[in-house]
Amino acid sequence: MRVTPLGNFVLIFCVSAALASILFLNLSWVIVTLSTAGLFIFARSKFVAEIESTNLDVERSILDQMVFAQEPVAVKVSIINKDVNPVYGTIEDILPEGAELVTGTNRMAATLKPRTLETFSYTVRFLRRGDHKIGSLKIERADPLGLFAEEQLVGKTTSVNAHTKKDSFDAARKIGLREHFEFAGVSRMPAIVLREQEFDSIREYVPGDKARDILWKAYPKYGRLLTKTYIKEGSLQTLILMDCGRSMRISGHGASKIDHAVDLSMQLSNVLIGNYHPTGIAIFDEVSIIDKSDPALGKHQFENIVRVLRKAPETIRPTPGKEEEAENPAAASAPPSLSRAISRENGEGFLTAVASIKRQRSKTVSVDGIIKSTVAKGKGQERLFIVISDLVSCRDGVIAGARICQRTGNRMLVIHTYDGWYKRDTLPGSVDEAEGMYQQMIDSRRLEAALRSLDASYMRIGPADTAPRIVRSVRRGMAK
Repeated sequence: MRVTPLGNFVLIFCVSAALASILFLNLSWVIVTLSTAGLFIFARSKFVAEIESTNLDVERSILDQMVFAQEPVAVKVSIINKDVNPVYGTIEDILPEGAELVTGTNRMAATLKPRTLETFSYTVRFLRRGDHKIGSLKIERADPLGLFAEEQLVGKTTSVNAHTKKDSFDAARKIGLREHFEFAGVSRMPAIVLREQEFDSIREYVPGDKARDILWKAYPKYGRLLTKTYIKEGSLQTLILMDCGRSMRISGHGASKIDHAVDLSMQLSNVLIGNYHPTGIAIFDEVSIIDKSDPALGKHQFENIVRVLRKAPETIRPTPGKEEEAENPAAASAPPSLSRAISRENGEGFLTAVASIKRQRSKTVSVDGIIKSTVAKGKGQERLFIVISDLVSCRDGVIAGARICQRTGNRMLVIHTYDGWYKRDTLPGSVDEAEGMYQQMIDSRRLEAALRSLDASYMRIGPADTAPRIVRSVRRGMAK
């Protein structure tokens, strides 16, 4: 609670009247002082009682079923005053950072009468993909005399998960019907078309076979029913592995790698599903598997993949004018329980905490671990693993996964979001920057050679590369 300028004026007047009563020994000034002080105390106690007795029920609802980044979203707020006293003030729905008001207003002056319902609505636009939290409802209140003011927060926060841009979502549906994905395997295997069926053989009729598969022309000759069998030519189960590590999330002055990876994963999965290619996805970071959807077909599989991609963490963008504190990076990035253990005085506690984490059995988090567990579930079945990563935090895991694929007869396509093409969109300004970019390209070439030696396909992409361009490159064998 704070005192308004009018309240400060009343206090100054009360103190001045008290000094005047002492200096002039006048009873009238004493009466004025006592009256003013009593009025001030009475107004404060009554205002405190009103604040403590506030009983508001706030319900916030998002009217759109799916929220897209940079698209208007309708929000409706309902307020019920359950108290017997009215509430006067200015109501404001606190918007999160990275959101802007489109139409309507999230701030209004209102009088909430007892036992009544008050509603207002507005539309907001979220500028980036990820999780956004609309804060509690703020009420700026003042007492009837205008001596005191208070900002009161009521209600709970509402979490809104904004998906990627609607244009990317629409593009995924369009190219899913237009593009045909053909994966050119390693040199000893021909290109495989992932959309056709081929006749395999003829066998004896088994009850339950479809009538259209029965070879009716052979019945007069052999006197028995025969069934034609087909195989799907090149129907490989595909699992997309998308890296959500910190290096993927950090965005400099250029484009965001993780946002681009989300768009590519969504669009490539729809292309694969549209060509009768069972597709799944797994998103992971340095410590855990965030979510996973097993390869499958069906009209709801694309929605399942979109649901998984909505859980991808948002981009980390540097705040202008603020430098990251790097004095103790371990303490800054560790959880609170470990931050206390990192101090010199508590070295034994730190070792104990690390040992407890090491003993815990958690999900497999490395790329090779995910590939190993997936291959173990379907032995004898050929699979295709598409890895979308900048190969910073999971470089060794990708190489180990390629080695597993080579040993088990599976295939791997590595889509490398090259960090140098995302960080900046201008030419280097100094010799040191140019040398750094040159060394980064050399490391990327060495990694490419290591992956190709393990019969893995490799593509280096930048922010300008789209899903149709990647599909055409794979179809033409440019990813070998």
